[in-house]
Amino acid sequence: MLDKFKYFLKHSFIYSISNVATKASGIILLPIYTSYFTVEEFGRLGLVLAIITIMIQIVVLGQNQSILKFNNQIEYIDKKKSILFTLTLFVIFSALVFIVIGEFAAPWLAKILGNYNDYYSSLRIAIYIVVVSIITNVFQNKLRADEKSVSFTVISLIKLFVLIAATVYLVTSLELGINGVLYGQLISEIVTLIILTPFMLKLMEYRFEKNILAASLKFGLPLIFSALSMTLLNISDRFLIKFLDSEEALGLYELGYRVAGILNMFMIMPLSLTLLPVAYKVYQQPGDKDYYRKIMTYASYFLVWGALALSIFSKEIIELFSGSGSYLPAYEVVPVILFAYVFFGMSLISSLGMYLTSKTTYIAIITIVSAVLNIILNFIFIPIYGIMGAAVNTLIAFIFLYFFSLIMSNKYYKINFEVLRLLLLFIISSILLFINYVTQIELLWINLTYKLVLVLLFPLILHLTKFYHTNEINTLKSIIVKWKNPSAWAQKKNNIDLFNKD
Repeated sequence: MLDKFKYFLKHSFIYSISNVATKASGIILLPIYTSYFTVEEFGRLGLVLAIITIMIQIVVLGQNQSILKFNNQIEYIDKKKSILFTLTLFVIFSALVFIVIGEFAAPWLAKILGNYNDYYSSLRIAIYIVVVSIITNVFQNKLRADEKSVSFTVISLIKLFVLIAATVYLVTSLELGINGVLYGQLISEIVTLIILTPFMLKLMEYRFEKNILAASLKFGLPLIFSALSMTLLNISDRFLIKFLDSEEALGLYELGYRVAGILNMFMIMPLSLTLLPVAYKVYQQPGDKDYYRKIMTYASYFLVWGALALSIFSKEIIELFSGSGSYLPAYEVVPVILFAYVFFGMSLISSLGMYLTSKTTYIAIITIVSAVLNIILNFIFIPIYGIMGAAVNTLIAFIFLYFFSLIMSNKYYKINFEVLRLLLLFIISSILLFINYVTQIELLWINLTYKLVLVLLFPLILHLTKFYHTNEINTLKSIIVKWKNPSAWAQKKNNIDLFNKD
C-alpha cells in the first residue's frame, strides 16, 4: 500500500508542474494585455473567456469525467479501446451540433452583450475554441485515466508555449486585439489535438458501445450542473461585491483570493487531477477503503499546514505583491479563503463514495445547494461586513459542501475517515493562528523568524499530541536514513507499510 501512496504523490507532483505552468501563463501575458488593451477591451476578453468556460462544461456533457470512470473500473477493463472510440465519436457529434447552434446564436448573443461589432467576431472564434477544447479535454483525460502524468504534463507545457508565442505575435505584431488572444488559444488547442490524435487512434477499437454510452451519459450529465454550480460558487461573490459594496472592495478581495489561490495551484489542483483515476483503479480492490482513508488524512495534513503557513505570512505576501499600502487590508481575508480552499480539497475526497458508485446526481444537487447558500449569504452579509462577509460566506459554503458530500457518500459507500485526527489538525492550526494574530513584533527579521517558528511548530505539536502513528514515524525515519545514504534508495524490502494499523 505504501507503494501506491508513493505512486499517488509522484503523479500529484508531476501534475502540479503542469498546473503551475498553466496558471503562470496569465501572469506572463498580463503585461501584454495591459499594454495593448483598454480597460473595456480587457473586460470584454474576460467575459468571452468566461462564456467559453461555461460552454465547454455544457457541450462536453460530462464525458471528460466519464472516461476517468469507465476506463479504470474492473468491469469495463476489456473495453477500454472501444470506450475511447465511443466517447470520442459522441463528443465530436456534440461539437458539430454546437457549431450549428453557435453560428445561429452568435449574432443574437452579441447584441445582448453590447456592441454587436465588438462581440460578434470574438464569439465566432469562441465557438471553435469550445469545439476543439472538448475533444482535447477527453483525450487529455484519457492520459489521466491511464496515469500518463508525464505525457499529460509534457503536452500541457507544449500547449502553454504555443499559447504564449501565438498570443504575443498576434497581439503585438498583427495587432488583432482581443481576437488575437482568442486565436492564440484556438491555435494552442489545435496543436494539442494534432499531437494527441495519432496516439489516441492507436488506443481505439472501432466498435460503438451503445450500452456504455447510455451508462456514460447517465454518469456524466449530472456533472454538468455540478461543474456550473462550482463555477458559480467560485465567482458569484465577485459580482456581488462589485454591486453591493464597491470596486475598491472588489480589488482587495480579488488580491486576497489570488494569494489564497497559491494553495489551490500547488496542492488542490494536482490532488484533483490525480485522485479520481487512482481511486477508480483501487476501487473494490483489497484495502481500498484504507487507502482512501489515508489519502484524506495525509492530504488534509498538508492542506492545513499549507493554509497555516500562507495565513501566517499573508500580510508580508500582500506587501510583496502589491507594493502599495492601499492593498494591505486584503491580507485579512486570506486566512478565511485559505481554509475555505482546505474544505474544498477535502470535499474532493469526501465525495468519492458518490463518484465510485455513480451517484453523480447527488454531487450536482449538493454543489448547487452550496452555490445557492453562498449567494444568499452574500446578499445578506456583504452589505454589512463587506469582503470579510464574502470570505466567511465562502468558507461556510465549502464546509457545507464537505459535510454533505461526506454524508451522502457514506450512504452508498461508507469510508471511516480518521475524524479525530482531522479535527486535531484544525484545532492546532487555529491555536497557532490565534497566537500569530495577537502577537505584534515591529522588527522585520525577528517577526519573520517568529512566524517561521510558528509554522514549524505545527508538525511538532502534532507529534506531542500523539497524532502520528508508530508506523508513520518509522516510515519517516527510514526516509531520512535513505536521504542520508543515497545508496540505500533502491532498497525497498525494508519499507514499512504506512497503511497498516499499529
